[in-house]
Amino acid sequence: MMKILVSLLLLRCLVGAEELSCSISDHERNEFDPALVELEYDVGDGPQTTLVYVEPDIAAFYQGNPPSSTIVTPEFKGLAGKFINMSNKRVSLYWEEQVGGTKHEMRHHSPFTASGTGTFPEHSFVFSEYDEPDKVLQRFIVQPYPNNLYWYDPYHVEGDPEATEQNLSELTADERKMYDNWKRTLSFNEQYFNVTGRSYLANYLRSRPSHHMWPADHFGQEHWVTTRETLFDKEPPAELLGPVLGTPKSRVLKSGDPRLLQDYRESLQLKNMTLKVLSIAPRVFEIENFLSDVEVAHILSVMQQKELKLSATGDALPGEKEVKDDTRRTRTSRNTWLKREQSPIIDTVYRRAADLMKIDEALLRYRDDDEYPNMPTKKSIGEQLQAVHYSKKEQYTAHHDFGYSRIDNPHQDARFATLLLYLNTVERGGETSFPRWRNAETFKELKVTPDARGKAVLFYSQLPDGNLDDFSQHAALPVYEGEKWLINLWVHDPVYDLSD
Repeated sequence: MMKILVSLLLLRCLVGAEELSCSISDHERNEFDPALVELEYDVGDGPQTTLVYVEPDIAAFYQGNPPSSTIVTPEFKGLAGKFINMSNKRVSLYWEEQVGGTKHEMRHHSPFTASGTGTFPEHSFVFSEYDEPDKVLQRFIVQPYPNNLYWYDPYHVEGDPEATEQNLSELTADERKMYDNWKRTLSFNEQYFNVTGRSYLANYLRSRPSHHMWPADHFGQEHWVTTRETLFDKEPPAELLGPVLGTPKSRVLKSGDPRLLQDYRESLQLKNMTLKVLSIAPRVFEIENFLSDVEVAHILSVMQQKELKLSATGDALPGEKEVKDDTRRTRTSRNTWLKREQSPIIDTVYRRAADLMKIDEALLRYRDDDEYPNMPTKKSIGEQLQAVHYSKKEQYTAHHDFGYSRIDNPHQDARFATLLLYLNTVERGGETSFPRWRNAETFKELKVTPDARGKAVLFYSQLPDGNLDDFSQHAALPVYEGEKWLINLWVHDPVYDLSD
């Protein structure tokens, strides 16, 4: 893991060698985020230290002049709930309409696994014996934020370590290792919580993000970065818009090379992209004119040639069953998927996104053996573009983009950043909302309006210390007039889909 982090940090510093530039130099005076502080902790292996993220004082969000001295409690009371099966048995997770009431199956849990869902205080969940909802093993009543973690541990006997050890003696060596890792995670969570005021949603101990994170110091702050992936301003003929072919390294474009279909682009050598901070916690940025009208028209054309299916939700781990009987209540859009190699224009979207996020475009495609040899997989860290259509009244209720890794996964792959690209102007509604953004002005949600074709929104699902950001919870609000078209790119850290 350390080799991955070092190689990617070196890449971050070498972007300028290709004559591209950005506004980050002032912040790179310190390798670490200034909000990272040293935590001394002990999870049973002796005293250790690590860096943890402590949210700055609210005054900093307003450059020292906040409208109030305290953070406003949001109207929306939701939070991430993480449910951990610390047993060596398969169990089932249910949500109850009320305590002891009708149960709705959420997930079948393999031994020593965790899952999560967006929830609210006073919601009731139970772990039951596998597929036996009435044989309740443990019930959880969700508490207000920041109480995110709930676990089933059938071995622990409070105040009796000898009995606990006797119970644990039935575990195999591998099972005991996973159990002990969960215990370390819960111990670290308690110490992390005491310093940061947050739950530790990752597993002990997740590395800091290996990819660049744009700073968000105050509202309205702006950063800029340049890209050679200039905008298409003329529509290429259909015969030039076929799939992008070639070996991975043959697709590398050096600084002096023409871009794909260069003759159909603006005559500028570089495009400037400006990121404006809309929120500090979570980190949310707005980027105007990320796509041109020609690019938007091409993407819409490709989308409309595909079959759009009802959008699904979920992050089930391999071999697990996730129940999706509530999908229609939480997500009512239709979607499809676009591969990077679909066309030169879509390939350009990936390259431009890589420059926006200060990530090597090679990480967003399959790679040859000598490209990033220290990474454990050659797969892209970016997913296929998700193309989504919302008709009138359709929405996606508040949710998180990240999922939860297995306790024995050393990399803890998770979605790191989300780039949303609006493809049309919505007449009314259809905003992207962040209902829990931290501010001193209003308890209402932050709304980003899809008011311009080609506008982009970038936000992070992780914190600078590697923890998952509960405040990144977001929603696609209902469309009230017209329709909504968009695509989004999910980028993972440090790797993606290693299990395959």
